[in-house]
Amino acid sequence: MTAGAERDGASVVVLLHSLGTDAGLWADQRAELSDRFTVVTPDSRGHGRRPWAGPLSVQAWVADLHQVIAEVTDGPAHLVGLSMGGVQALAYVLAHPDRVASLVLADTFAALDPSLAEAKIESIQAAVTAEGMPAYAERYLAETLVGGVPAGRREQLRRAIAGVPAEAYLASSEVCFRADTSAGLAGITAPTLVLIGEHDRKTPRSLSEEICGGIAGAELLSIPGAGHLSNVENPQAFTGAVLNFLDRVAEHRLPEAVR
Repeated sequence: MTAGAERDGASVVVLLHSLGTDAGLWADQRAELSDRFTVVTPDSRGHGRRPWAGPLSVQAWVADLHQVIAEVTDGPAHLVGLSMGGVQALAYVLAHPDRVASLVLADTFAALDPSLAEAKIESIQAAVTAEGMPAYAERYLAETLVGGVPAGRREQLRRAIAGVPAEAYLASSEVCFRADTSAGLAGITAPTLVLIGEHDRKTPRSLSEEICGGIAGAELLSIPGAGHLSNVENPQAFTGAVLNFLDRVAEHRLPEAVR
């Protein structure tokens, strides 16, 4: 995780990774954002360099993130979350609205239909149990990536997923897919940008539209040529969208309903 005190009054941007990946997911964005922001890239429990510690819950994720933010700033932070990271960001803003300056929610959801959530959990449990995490990592990337990702970046993703303890991955998937923040969307006042990969096969566009419909003034933008890991598959478009949004937040150039 990038840590340390907030530097020179720079705004804090916290980047929250997807299920199975780690802080390395944000390599492209970190390189672009670090010149202008204090960038924090925490690993979720059991992912990357963060040891697995159960039991896990949405509340535990919120507590973890609250500690991370408190270590770098006394004020609000901008949250950028992809997939599981988006679920974590939504849970956090509902618990600590005063600590969130803005939200970017990418390829994520506020709630899944319960039957779909259970089906996804059961499918993951069966695959991980039968194949083990290294083979599952290959399966996941084959099913998820839709475009040409550089070999080095793909290998980075594979190693991250393969290195997650099976117990941590399964627990994280259960908490993620069963999470439901939909009832709180109407109360979110932080400026919000929702991003969705044009060819995302994991989280259909309708889930992003549900978030936008629930948060007043939320904006929806498609990342062309990208799938579920849209920040990796089209990093230029993804990072550009985030920077443009953060610039408008800073300059108050957003619709009144978003402020």
